[in-house]
Amino acid sequence: MARKPLPTEQRIVLSDVSWQQFEKLLVELGPERQTRLTYLRGKLEMMTPIDVHERCSKLIDSLILVLVDEMAVPLTSLMPVTLKQVEIGCATEPDACYYLEERPRRTELDLTQDLPPDLLVEVALTRSQIEKLPIYASMGIPEVWRYITTAGDDMLKGKFSIYQLEDDDYVEQSRSMAFPFLPAARILEFMEQSDSMSLAAALRLLRAWVQERQ
Repeated sequence: MARKPLPTEQRIVLSDVSWQQFEKLLVELGPERQTRLTYLRGKLEMMTPIDVHERCSKLIDSLILVLVDEMAVPLTSLMPVTLKQVEIGCATEPDACYYLEERPRRTELDLTQDLPPDLLVEVALTRSQIEKLPIYASMGIPEVWRYITTAGDDMLKGKFSIYQLEDDDYVEQSRSMAFPFLPAARILEFMEQSDSMSLAAALRLLRAWVQERQ
């Protein structure tokens, strides 16, 4: 008997889409939509996340909230958010962006005028047909966290990568620049613990780990 395919993200890619059409689509779909858009010089990708995707994003957000609470630093989270770089014709909607300071909460940033967020988080269950890192680099985002996993029994045993912007390219690093004591391996460990025990237990272990390093 054939195994039933696992549910996963749905991606649709359109070509020859003008910036004006992209802007119109944003308005028509509205702010409450699930679909996330990426636009790069006429190419438009529409991705619809599933529950596993959203769960992973919320786990990373929970980790960040513990970090800033223990460090006693301010945080502004933007989720959802649309990032635009109008001058070069690109836009993207990551899972979350963070400023390590108090700033007005907004759902759209024009990065030809606004300061880039300190940290961007991207979760993916399927490969995008538009490479996102060059877009993030053009927007000047200093640090990107990327979690790649799949739906199924091992959904929280993926790969966690930290990228830091050096000149115009990202270089993968073993530790965070935003949180210098934090290695990528510890984030991945937290993701797996939240699945193997419980989120509450994983958060307690994480908080104790952070306290030992303060």
